Amino acid sequence: MKALGKIHVTVWLFGLAGAALFTILLIRQGLPQVGAAFAAAGWAIAAVIAFHFAVPVFLDALAWWVLFPKAERPALRQLLWMRWVGESVSTLVPSAAVGGDIVRARLAAINGTPLPLAAASVLADITLGVFVQIAFTLLGLGLIVSITGHKTFVGPTLVGALIGIVAVVGFYVVQRLGMFRFIGVVISKLANSPEWHSLGQSGATLDQTVRKLYARRGGVVGCCLWTTISLVLGSGEIWIALHAIGR
Repeated sequence: MKALGKIHVTVWLFGLAGAALFTILLIRQGLPQVGAAFAAAGWAIAAVIAFHFAVPVFLDALAWWVLFPKAERPALRQLLWMRWVGESVSTLVPSAAVGGDIVRARLAAINGTPLPLAAASVLADITLGVFVQIAFTLLGLGLIVSITGHKTFVGPTLVGALIGIVAVVGFYVVQRLGMFRFIGVVISKLANSPEWHSLGQSGATLDQTVRKLYARRGGVVGCCLWTTISLVLGSGEIWIALHAIGR
């Protein structure tokens, strides 16, 4: 209960910080100009927000949900809420989008999921999501080139994609090799305290859980499939906005 109370306080603090930041931006940009932009967009603002929650956030939660073994799978509605909170934190806090993933892993653990499984599921979700994102980017690049004929941006995009692939493959490999036990052992030795000796065992448990998740082919394929659908259908936000401004 104390942990849940801390989460509630944190959510409220982030909410107040977001409201304060929004107010500051309104004042700096000018209330009349912002009001005119909102008036021009009209119903599209609410439509984009509703669409984003109902489609991409829901499908991303579904992609995360299928990674869990059926016997230990949380309720989808719980993961949807956790995914929403995590995405909100990543958007609000300049933490390279990592803060929200830590929050949703913590929320999953607080709500009854074993901590190694909660952390491992988020790690696998991130890794597979980046793989799918790179493939989706390359597909989009091919479509743009075939439709417009412009190729000036192909080189930089391919270089970026190659770097991303190497980074993600490397991250996947070290996960399979057992990086968390190694990190735990190193930290416990550096700390030189009996209280830190359990880190090595905790890291080994997390490594084993990660391997088990990747060994579930159905979960891996399902996560990639739902993430792909989320990216494709998520483009609907752009179409709604373009329709609102008459494009």
